[in-house]
Amino acid sequence: MNTPAATNVLPAEHLVIINSNLRVWSGTVKVERDQDLPDVDKDKMPPKALMSDGRKVLVDPKELAGMESVRKAIERFLKAEGFSFAGTGIAVSSDRAKDFIDALPGFEGDFQQALDKLIARLPEAYQEQEEKFPDWAFILAQARPTEMQVRNRCKFGISIFRMAAPDGDNPGSLANQHYREMAEQALPDMLQSIQDGAEKLLTKVKGKSKLLQSQLDGIRKLVRKLKAFAFLHPDVGPAADSLQDVLDHMPAQGTLNMTNAYTAVSVLTELANPHQLLAKGKALLQDYLAEAKQTSVQPELAIPAMPEEAADPSEAAPAVVPTNTAPRSGRRRCLTVTL
Repeated sequence: MNTPAATNVLPAEHLVIINSNLRVWSGTVKVERDQDLPDVDKDKMPPKALMSDGRKVLVDPKELAGMESVRKAIERFLKAEGFSFAGTGIAVSSDRAKDFIDALPGFEGDFQQALDKLIARLPEAYQEQEEKFPDWAFILAQARPTEMQVRNRCKFGISIFRMAAPDGDNPGSLANQHYREMAEQALPDMLQSIQDGAEKLLTKVKGKSKLLQSQLDGIRKLVRKLKAFAFLHPDVGPAADSLQDVLDHMPAQGTLNMTNAYTAVSVLTELANPHQLLAKGKALLQDYLAEAKQTSVQPELAIPAMPEEAADPSEAAPAVVPTNTAPRSGRRRCLTVTL
């Protein structure tokens, strides 16, 4: 018997939500009006490349690109088989979460290496920025954070969690109602992610008479992503399996000809239409269930009836094998099954 907790589990609760909490120093500090601009006319304000939104830029933004690239690499890794979910982070399957955890030390190592490079270059970065704006060098020089201050403003962090109803003792509570509404957004968010990816690929391949394997790989990734989230709805799995079957019959090497290119575009077109995709999955699922129900009926075995009393073995006629005929090897009488 299922426990109440198991009964109330929503499909979205099988998702793993991952947030990249990397902190990267902005390369700026707050403008102190009285200190930085005491006697400056409004017509002689610093250029926007140096001062914007009440912040003064102490180093060129390119100095921070290494740590920012790690943030983007994490996002690419997660979104390759995941999707942005209801503002909570990037939702992935349990298997993809395990892959990400295995890759996590590498991401953290890249981040620390980029941070160490920034710290090593910090004096030069300050000086280069001040030389770029000599008229304003004084307001930059007096605001330099120390190496330790910069390092403390940069931090590698990741949050990983699953969702759960906030009020387990009261399923009908208002808190649980809002929670369920959020959880129900998982399916449309996932399908929107698939649609966006398919539409992006369609702009590149639609109307082409030939396709490259790299372009076909993009389609394969979308179908794998769809299959990974089959637990969100019963119709998703059959739809994904049918598309996977089509791709499995595509050439694994070489350029795709016009026929295969047309087939690939047809797969993308289905992926770009979530309503059509689910309708197809529903029809396939109904066909499968109908077939399973039909074949679940026990077949009747056609077994010859045995005589009520076995004959005396001594009265049985001896078997005679002609000397000029080889015995029939490897052939046995079998039961026949009638459906």
